[in-house]
Parts: sequence; structure tokens; C-alpha cells
Amino acid sequence: MRKALKALLIAATTGFAVTYLLRTQGAKLQRRAAGGAGPEPRVPERDFAGEPVRPPALTGRGGGPNGGHGGRGTDDTDDTPVSTPVVPAPHRPRTAPMPPPAVTPVTRVVPGTGDTLGTSADAGAGAAAAGPVAADVPPGAREQAPQIVEIDPDELTPLAVIGPEPERPARTRRPQLVVGGIALAFVVAAGAVGTLAYDSLKGGDDDEKTSPAAATSSAATPRPSTSATTGALAPLGPQQFQSLGTRSGGVLNHLELAGRRSGVTSDVWVWLPPQYSQENMRSKSFPVLVVHSAYPGVGANSMLEPGMGLLADLTDGITSGTLPPFVIVAPELTPYQQSEINALADPAEIDTECSDIPGKPSMATFHNEDVREAVAATFRVSTDRASWGLLGEGAGGLCATKYALQYPQYYAASASMSGPLELTSPLWPSAPGVREAQQPKALLAKNPDVRVFISNATSANAARQQAISFKAAAKAPTVVENAVAAGVVAKQLPAALEFLDRNVTDSTEKSPSSTSTATTGTGTGGTSTRRP
Repeated sequence: MRKALKALLIAATTGFAVTYLLRTQGAKLQRRAAGGAGPEPRVPERDFAGEPVRPPALTGRGGGPNGGHGGRGTDDTDDTPVSTPVVPAPHRPRTAPMPPPAVTPVTRVVPGTGDTLGTSADAGAGAAAAGPVAADVPPGAREQAPQIVEIDPDELTPLAVIGPEPERPARTRRPQLVVGGIALAFVVAAGAVGTLAYDSLKGGDDDEKTSPAAATSSAATPRPSTSATTGALAPLGPQQFQSLGTRSGGVLNHLELAGRRSGVTSDVWVWLPPQYSQENMRSKSFPVLVVHSAYPGVGANSMLEPGMGLLADLTDGITSGTLPPFVIVAPELTPYQQSEINALADPAEIDTECSDIPGKPSMATFHNEDVREAVAATFRVSTDRASWGLLGEGAGGLCATKYALQYPQYYAASASMSGPLELTSPLWPSAPGVREAQQPKALLAKNPDVRVFISNATSANAARQQAISFKAAAKAPTVVENAVAAGVVAKQLPAALEFLDRNVTDSTEKSPSSTSTATTGTGTGGTSTRRP
């Protein structure tokens, strides 16, 4: 809204400027067309070539030296020529001398006397005017604007002296205002359209990763804990995963997934076991193991690191027949950039804890809705909940336990290695009941039909006691198992994989016509999805 108002303000200012320029330029053009405006500059008088022609003397009445303004003189019989003064007219500037206007001579005769007054041209130039009578016409007097004298035929008295034509008033500026108004309306309309187009194009920026600053101020709208696929979303087509080459005999693929339900964009890696490309497996659907990384899990997934040994152990177990040919799905744990994590004194301040925290990135929806949908639409995997399991270490272990209890329609079992069992992130709001509803213990109290494995190091006494308490609170059909291993997390992996092998169905052993008890997005019945 602020961007739109700013654009309209700029457009209005531009329109006023255009209107002002149009009015200014129009006024200048009018002054040029009218020969100037305001007080006219005084131009030095110039004599035309040759001597000025004196008007012939008027005889009889109306021109005597005592006639005043052309009135009756005292000597009606004086034939001495007298000069008639010429009243100068306001001088107009000009760039070149203008010749005297051509006048057709007309002889006038005084009625009743037969006296000749002279031609009309001479009479106009030598008619009497206000002021004393000059003895002689000074040079250059003929250059003044010609005077038109109208004479009463009976009295020979000038009735009026018509001076130079008065200047015409400036033309109205209505056309300028109309043009300026049109220009202003056009600019404002263009600004409004440009703003709308810009805001429309700006929608492409929503695919960028959520930064901590954005997560704090205006993160994606939180999603409910249940499936969000009941909306009117078209089926998702195969996604463009890129192959990263061979890892432990299988093929590792990568995709930066823009979740259409969560609004989160984050990396997802998919490891296909060697059996995936075998001809005898073309009609089979593969079981899926979703693995979650230790915190912060940015730009990589710790479960795929060589030091963990997961891919190597899977390859050996699949080859020996002790493990099913799992397709490994490894999403990023958090949607941040590594530089943003490094800039924090305590990176745990922005830990989303695999939850849809109000006003923050909806990571639970991304991991369990968007990732599952993209994998099922691209690879030959089973959509049966019995063929999907969870595995995680540290913060990823919390995800494994929480997601199995929160989304039992998608998973049959989970294994947590040194993972916490309580939500403590500072991102949770202070409103009562918001965090409590997603606590693992609250989810456990709903008694979902899942199998949960929790292992800890022997040195983690507090964590082991918490796991024992958690197991005691479980009621059928929920099953919780505990384990203890000495040393690093990698030493807990063999027991976790053995638990998953017992509790996750190997869908590759089923016939192509078999049915499943869950489908992507709903968790309710449907035919298992199979890809060619």
C-alpha cells in the first residue's frame, strides 16, 4: 500500500510539472504572436530615406493657426500654408522599417465655398491635434503611426482623432488548462498502472528463502497441524531434481523446493538405492526413510555426511538383506542461510523446532506436506504410511519423534538419536496453549498408532531419565522403546536402523496390484503410486 501511494504521489508531482511547463510555454508563444507584452521597449526613431512630404496647406476654415483643435480660425481669408502637428502614437518595436501605408487619394471640397481641402491621405497626415501648432514638421515625424481624422463636412471640424489600434487582450488559457489536465490525468493513470504491474511482478520474490529478519516480522502464515491437502490444489507434477552423482552405490539428487502449502523454500536431497535402477524393480514401489539433520541443518543434512555412515550402512544392509532398499529423503532442517546463522551469538534463538510457530516459517507443513508430495510425484515410492519411517539426530531427533506422533497418517515408525523431547525455542509466543499443543508429551497423549525409538548416550543422564518417563506415559496402540549407546551419535545408528527394519514395511516385496492404506496429502486409503 505504501509503495502504491508513493508511486501515485510521484505521478501527481510529475503531472503538475508538465502542466506548469505547458502553460509557461503557451504564454511565451502568445506574447511572441502578439508582438510582445507589457511595456514596450523604446526603439530609437529612424528617418526613412528622402525628405518627408509636407501636406498641402488647408485654406479657409478648419486649419488656421488659431483654430485650436481644428476649430474655426480668426482669419478665414488667409491663404498662408500652415503646418498641422502630428500626435505621436505609441511606438512599436520592429526589426525593419515599415513603408507608409498605401492610401488612395480622394479630393475633398468645402461645401458652399469650392475650396479644396486636399487629398484624404494628406488630410489624415496633417490634421490638427491637441497642443500648440508647430511651425514646421520635424524630421522623423512622418514615421509615427498614421492618424485617421474624420471631418464634419459642414463645420470642417475634426470630430475625433482615432489613434493606433489598441492591443488585443491576451488569448484565454483554457486550451492550456485542458491540455495540462489531460497530461496530469495521463501521468497519474500511468503511475497507478505501473504500481499495479510492479506489485503483480513482485509476487515472484515469494520463492526466496525466509531470512531470520523476515521470520521475525512477517513469516509465512502458520498452517494447522493436520493435513492441508484438502484445499483445491491441482495434483503436483514431477519435480526437476538434479543428479549429484553416485554416493555409496546409489544416486544422490537435489532440488530447491518451493513449498506451495507452507510458503517455505528449502533444499531437499533424495538418495536412490542401487536397486532403484534394476530392471526387476521397475514395477515396485520403494519404502521411504526421511532423515532430519542436527541443528542448524542449513545447506546440508548431517545424516548424509560420511562421518555418520548412514549411506554406507544402508548399502551394506540392503546388499546383505538385513535392511529394505530405502529411498532416503533428507530435507534442510531450517530455511535460513548459513551467513545468517553465523551472524547470531546464539543460533538457537531462531530454531523452529520442526513446528509451525505462529508468525514464523511453517517447517512442519514443509517437511510433512510439501516434501512428501514432491517426492511421491517424482520417484517410484510407496505412499502407504506403513512404508514411511523417520530418523534424526539431535534437533533432527526431536523432529523424528514429534512428526511420528503429529502425523501418524504419514509414518509408521520413528527413531531419535540423542534428540530432545521438549520444545524450548524463544520463537514461541507467550500466549498460553500455543506451544503446549505441539509438545511431544501432548501429542503422545492422543495415543497414535505409531512406533517410537529413543536412544541416548550413557553420559546423558537427564536425557535418559526424560526418555524413560516418556516411555512410561505411552499407551496402546503407541509403542515407545528406549536404548543407550556409549560414545558419539553414530554408534546409536545400528540399533536405530534395526528398529526401523522391524517396523517399516518393505513395499518392494508387495505385488504391483497391492493397495495401500494411505495416499499423499490425505493419509486415507488409495492405490499405491507407482512410476515407470
